[in-house]
Amino acid sequence: MDFKLSDANILRVKCSVLVLGRFEEEGIIGSAKKVDSSLGGALSRVSQDEKFNGELGKSVLVNTLDKIGAERVLLVGFGKRAGFSSDNLRKAGILTAKKVKPFSGVLAFSFEIDSKRGDLSALIEGLGLGNYEFDKYKTNNKKGNGIKTVEFISSKVGEKAFKEELEFAKAIVEAINFARDLVNEPPVVMTPTKLAGIAEEIAEEHELQCEIFDREDIEKRGMGALLAVSLGSEEPPKFIHLTYEPRKKPRRTVAIVGKGITFDTGGLCIKPRDSMRTMKMDMSGAACVLGVMKAITKFNPPVRVHCLISATENMPGGKAYKPDDIVRALNGKTIEVIDTDAEGRIVLSDALSYAVQLKVDEIVDLATLTGACIVALGNYTAGLMGNNEKLIDKIIKAAKLAGEKVWQLPMDEELRKDIDSDVADVKNVGSRWGGAITAAMFLEKFVGDTPWAHLDIAGPAFIERGGDWYPKGSTGFGVRTIIRYLLEK
Repeated sequence: MDFKLSDANILRVKCSVLVLGRFEEEGIIGSAKKVDSSLGGALSRVSQDEKFNGELGKSVLVNTLDKIGAERVLLVGFGKRAGFSSDNLRKAGILTAKKVKPFSGVLAFSFEIDSKRGDLSALIEGLGLGNYEFDKYKTNNKKGNGIKTVEFISSKVGEKAFKEELEFAKAIVEAINFARDLVNEPPVVMTPTKLAGIAEEIAEEHELQCEIFDREDIEKRGMGALLAVSLGSEEPPKFIHLTYEPRKKPRRTVAIVGKGITFDTGGLCIKPRDSMRTMKMDMSGAACVLGVMKAITKFNPPVRVHCLISATENMPGGKAYKPDDIVRALNGKTIEVIDTDAEGRIVLSDALSYAVQLKVDEIVDLATLTGACIVALGNYTAGLMGNNEKLIDKIIKAAKLAGEKVWQLPMDEELRKDIDSDVADVKNVGSRWGGAITAAMFLEKFVGDTPWAHLDIAGPAFIERGGDWYPKGSTGFGVRTIIRYLLEK
């Protein structure tokens, strides 16, 4: 899509669809009322017929019958004015993109809102995210169709601010949709080797430092946890390390760690058939951090960033690790294997230990770690835990700015005994109860005193049926939050 700023008359602008906004329970007012009058009250009549009252996530579409310059008018709901935020505009953009997919040509917006910084970029983000489809393997995909130009009609936005917000939004959208593509690829394509190759391409394109450890390197370095999980697969494991150096002296050094299980069968504790479907999504954490690294030089945060990924398949091959095995992680701690389907925390133990060796100031990990977190919070909210309230508050603030939902879960001391082991330093699974929390407590064993936050994104990372604000499949959840976190001064 091409984007431009315009001062055109909304009654004369030539476009396929003119998009207007309406707040809930406020009626059709302002420019929307002007358009409604020119259409002989068509917007009012259709809104009444369809019981549309400006609710967020709803809209009405009217054919203008050539009474104004636009061929159609789309009136979208903003929700209630009280509590209105840039995230409402992001959602309005997503809704608009879905509604206008059948049309081609020019899309024009005329929204009468207070234009504060971030509003326009949120709207553009919504358009780019709502327009996303993964149809790479469809022989008759329709990439040639759709809206080509988006025109923003506004007297409140200056050209400089428009360009800045446009560039910010485009970088965000590219990063998120890139992460979505990585996860949506079939697992026969997106192997650990392929993921490592993509990391190398990102490093070359954006002048990042890159190290890839193969199986021999992993073994020599003492990453026994990652090595153990990889043994059941014919695909070799990879440990990925990308580094971004800011232009000036860094204010802090951060590690962002992504779980990179490119396919999860459950290992010898094999999943049922229906539970194994969609397990290509188990590398969503890795996809998120690679999406961030693909965009990071466009934002140039004043922070040194290490991107760390333990990548492997979890398969039930003849050499697969077994329940009752004891494996040793990079930091020397031993792990009693109770369940081979709790492999994500095992491979993360080496990545977190490696982050500590790098002497970073903060660690944030993202992982599709537990079904228990989905039970607790549902499909649209990530669980947030950690050992440092200041860092957790930073993530919460970043998530709110990004329009992504996170909720802090308690690190309940009474649950710690659930992962005590009689034969090793820790066991990889506790009881059924509080499973997301005991998984985080397991990870905490490998971060030492370093401030650390853990995002369990098992719910929002992949929405099989899609949702109002998400496509079917991968969502790219976490990319916006991590970028906002890195930009925090």
